[in-house]
Parts: sequence; structure tokens; C-alpha cells
Amino acid sequence: MYNHAPMNTKPYDLVIFDCDGVLVESEGLACRIYVDLFAEYGYPLDYTETLHKFYGVTLANRLKVSAQELGWTPPGEFIPRFNERLLELSERELRTIPHIHELIESITVPMCVASNGSREEIVFRLKVAGLTKRFGNAIFSGTEVPHPKPAPDVYLAAAEAFQVHPSRCVVVEDSVLGVTAAVRAGMKVYGHATFNSADSLRAAGAIPFANMLELKNLLNDAELACSIQEQLQ
Repeated sequence: MYNHAPMNTKPYDLVIFDCDGVLVESEGLACRIYVDLFAEYGYPLDYTETLHKFYGVTLANRLKVSAQELGWTPPGEFIPRFNERLLELSERELRTIPHIHELIESITVPMCVASNGSREEIVFRLKVAGLTKRFGNAIFSGTEVPHPKPAPDVYLAAAEAFQVHPSRCVVVEDSVLGVTAAVRAGMKVYGHATFNSADSLRAAGAIPFANMLELKNLLNDAELACSIQEQLQ
């Protein structure tokens, strides 16, 4: 049975945030570590090409692709070394997306985070960003469902946990891969057009927006939100 808040006049009952590129700026940090480690093992990778290729992709899947392309399997120490370096770099350089706190404070329905990252990674990033209290344990990891994004599993898991029908969920994404997952889940999705262009996000099924203040207006304008909902049906 799905819940629907009777006093909620908005066309959604749950807002689901991706983490990287939506709440915090971390994709670039992870790519730097990835490229640096491969170089240390004698396999130089182009940073820009790697960032575009693996934006939003789990580390495990990145390694599978790289291993196939290079004909070389990274040693077992690769992932622990990657995680250790990313933790150290994030403590120094991780930043929140501008105006994300203001956006979150304006939302009056339940919220959660659904990311392809591990639970540990998500928890750490929320802590560094000062967002832990806002989300608590409402965290869903692509590593804890049968298939990560672009499969819809992690978004459907979030909707089920909150007992909200997918059609009453709004997803905030920034990658084509994530937008695809949300669309497959039957959810409305807004695309943060920073790394990926507005056109590419729109083509994947998202309503693009430029910054969190714009998204705040979209989410809190009930009439506009209803109009957008009709367009997506």
C-alpha cells in the first residue's frame, strides 16, 4: 500500500536526490584518483575522456570496462587504495553544490538520497557537506540492490521504503545514466545541467535546470509543477 499525504497539494510526496553532482561536487575528485592510480600501474588514462566515460558509473563497473579495454586486471589492492585516497582528498576538497542547503530547507515532503556509490561513501559525503541531519538513514545505495543505475532498482527501493508510488516521486539527477534510471522507475526527474548539457538530459527524459535556486522555484511552484507532471504523463 502506498502512502499519500492528504494535506500535500504538490504533485509529489517524495524527493529523491542523487549524491554526486547534485548534493556535492565529487565526481571530479574520484576521477583524479582513478587516473592517478592507473598511471602508477603504468596505464595512463586521459582525465577528460575518463570523466565523460564513467560519469555516474560504479567503481566496480569502471574497473570492468578499463580491464577489458586495457587487457589488464587491476590488483586486489586497487580498490582499498582508491578508497583511502578518495577519503583523504574529499576531506580537503569536497564541496557542496551551491544553494543546496537553501533548496533542502524549502522542501516540505520527505527526502532521501539514492546513489550508485556505496553506503559508506554516501554517509561520508553527507557528513562532510553538513547534510547528515537532513537525511539521517534515508540512504539507498546502488551497491545494495540487484542492479545499479541505469537500472531503476535503487529508485524503486527508495519509493518502496517510503511507501510512495513511483509516479508521486521526484528525482534530482545530473547524469544521463541516472536520469535513465529514474525514467525507467516511472518517476519525474529534474536534471542538473552542469557536466551534462541540458539537451542531453532532456533527451534522456529529464526537465533540465541550471542551479538549485531554479529547482527550488520549480519544486515550490505548485501550478508549474502540475503542468510539468502533465507533460511527463
